Amino acid sequence: MGWRLIILGIVTLGSLFTLHLLAQDFMKLSKPLFMSSGKRDLGPSLRYNRTAALLDFESKINWNKILQTDPLKCAFSLVCQLAAGAEPQDAQAKIIYEFIAFSVENSKTVPAPLRESFENGLQYNDNLKAKDNYKQCYRRYPLCLYSARTMLRFMSLFGREADEK
Repeated sequence: MGWRLIILGIVTLGSLFTLHLLAQDFMKLSKPLFMSSGKRDLGPSLRYNRTAALLDFESKINWNKILQTDPLKCAFSLVCQLAAGAEPQDAQAKIIYEFIAFSVENSKTVPAPLRESFENGLQYNDNLKAKDNYKQCYRRYPLCLYSARTMLRFMSLFGREADEK
């Protein structure tokens, strides 16, 4: 019993470290991208092409490295839960959801399991009257014990830590 608890602890720490890496990468790459998207007028000579910026941002992400360091499949669970309607009022969740949706629709580098996770979440969200659609993702990814809210809090915490460095 003790060995199982130790192994579970090690795997949990590995997942938290993966979320830490994901939060650092997301904060480093998204800061200039999403801050400039809120400007009203860039002038006649400066045209902001959001699609090109998003594609450029997406090309810098090493999806396979992120997914390989996630043994509990928490990244898949987060994507599934957000697509299924978890945390609809959270601004960070909306940004992540919109970016994943954009990447799934427009990028050829998104791995098939991530695309499948997003599409499953959308299917779970078919019944818009149900508020707990995202809980179906827990059954799909049973090793990840975290809700979308918890993972977003971890990302915010680790993102602030990366900003301070």
